[in-house]
Amino acid sequence: MKTRLAAIALILVGVAAVALAIVGPSFGGSPNSKYITSTVTVGAVSAQSVATGTVAASTVYGLKFGASADIVSSSATTSGTGGSTGSSSSSSVTWPVKTVSATVGQSVKKGDVLAVADDSAAQLQLASVQATLASAQSKLATDQGGPDAVTKAQASNQLSQSKSSYSQALANRTITNQQNALTLSQAKKAVTDAQKKLKADIAAGAPQTTIDADNNALAQAQSSLSSTQLKVNQSNQQATQQVSNAWLSLGAAQLQYNSKLAPVDSTTILADQAQVASAQAAVNAAQTAVTDATILAPTDGLIVAVNILPGVNAPSGYAIEESVPPMVATASFTESDITGLKVGQAASVSVTAAKVVVDGTLSQIVPVASSAGGQSSVVTYAVTVTLTDPPATVLAGMSATVTVTTASVASALRVPATALVGSASAGYSVEVQGSDGSVTARSVEVGLVTTSMAQITSGVSEGEAVVVGTTSTRNTTTTTGGVNLGGLTGGGLGGGGFGR
Repeated sequence: MKTRLAAIALILVGVAAVALAIVGPSFGGSPNSKYITSTVTVGAVSAQSVATGTVAASTVYGLKFGASADIVSSSATTSGTGGSTGSSSSSSVTWPVKTVSATVGQSVKKGDVLAVADDSAAQLQLASVQATLASAQSKLATDQGGPDAVTKAQASNQLSQSKSSYSQALANRTITNQQNALTLSQAKKAVTDAQKKLKADIAAGAPQTTIDADNNALAQAQSSLSSTQLKVNQSNQQATQQVSNAWLSLGAAQLQYNSKLAPVDSTTILADQAQVASAQAAVNAAQTAVTDATILAPTDGLIVAVNILPGVNAPSGYAIEESVPPMVATASFTESDITGLKVGQAASVSVTAAKVVVDGTLSQIVPVASSAGGQSSVVTYAVTVTLTDPPATVLAGMSATVTVTTASVASALRVPATALVGSASAGYSVEVQGSDGSVTARSVEVGLVTTSMAQITSGVSEGEAVVVGTTSTRNTTTTTGGVNLGGLTGGGLGGGGFGR
């Protein structure tokens, strides 16, 4: 509030500096008073909301040996960490670092070599999966040539085991369904009981604390019911899936058993071919890991972390982190401001440390409030503004002041807000000074009103002089118009900021 009052005072001083002062009588003023006037002009009237925040990179990639890039953080997510864009089939591989060419603060281009590791361990893993592939290929060749006695005996044992497993899966599913039905019934009863208690307490005129407790109990029971329903569905699905898997195993065992009297059928051959394909995919992944022993920049960006050194094994976490444009500014706006904010609104971001003001666009509003914590009851919402071409001096982590234009009227007939007299309920008027110096009150209709300017939709014309205050030559005091700046309406104030 002190900041707002100081800003209003500065606006008033500015208006007085450019206003035309004319000697004349004031309403209820002294004969030595002078009117401070301002000309009715045509221009923009804008309302703004302001909050402090922090500059950050829109996306940060995490890079490691043997894997494609992961998203460590992104302005498109509501949390501090993002999801992985790739995975590694060689997480158990040790990566001794050979060379590191990336340095913190370095600008890189897509495809630049950032680090190279020894791929000996990855080569060993490649050899292992290649052996698995050779085994699968051998089995395929054997089955295509027909089964032997050992294979037939194994098929008989497998058939018996599969029948037992299938029977057990059926029994387990029946028991699971019965248990889940009982659990769900209990959860539903808890909701019904909570609803009855709430209804009874309301009817009995119970205290509000009791009603609140009943509402909380009902909400908890409903939440528990939803959670229980989800768990029951999952449990039943798992039981059904186990039956399905057991049935498939039984079918496979039956096919294998039948094969003792006949050559291997096409189904088995297809399964063998699938095993070969799976083993080949593992070989391909291992080969990719060998290739990824060299870390390349996934896109143009800035190196923000280097966690490796030559001659030392790379950590299990990210070896290098790279931020990519565009830069964003995140800020927390109060609940009184958030209703006027919308994605796509123009914004400006003042970065004090870099001594620049950067244009931007509001790109995200998190619809979940966060409390300031402690004894404060202030509720805020996180807002993200995407910066347009920020200079290189703007760095992630810098403090910023985010200003969002929430409403704007171009080419509006306007007067300083201090010229308004009255209120939204009683109506507004302005004091218009004629060419002879006389002042008359005139009713006006207003549109968008901010703490500095007011849009006039009817009542005055461009070029007319309106009174914004008076000043006395005897005591050098100044009086502004009769409108309460803290309660201007007729189009809304500029949230936590000042319009122009």
